[in-house]
Amino acid sequence: MPQRSLRWTSATLGVALYSLVFIYAHRYWLVGNTPLGGQPELLLFLLPGAVMALLHAESPLKSTLLMALWGTLLGVLLLNNSLLAHTSWLTLSVWSLSALFWAGSGALLVRLARIVWR
Repeated sequence: MPQRSLRWTSATLGVALYSLVFIYAHRYWLVGNTPLGGQPELLLFLLPGAVMALLHAESPLKSTLLMALWGTLLGVLLLNNSLLAHTSWLTLSVWSLSALFWAGSGALLVRLARIVWR
């Protein structure tokens, strides 16, 4: 299989995984009655970041951030009725940027692990 098609396949997989985590975390975000008072569901975004860093070893952070941007757009499009009816654009933007941060952190953790155990 050519390297180019493998990159597109892994990017599509990453966008799908990120969108699934976005939709899953969105359900808990709308409920808002967590006993911790914070949003620990944002830590789930470490998983797609780590997966993308494992699939794209040559540029883990860049591929993770691009995957997260496309995944956020896809998640917002899939949830446009329920998401936009309950939240403002500012809240959605801040929450999405936080999810982007955690996905990037997952990619950087994988990169750090590779450097340490090399």
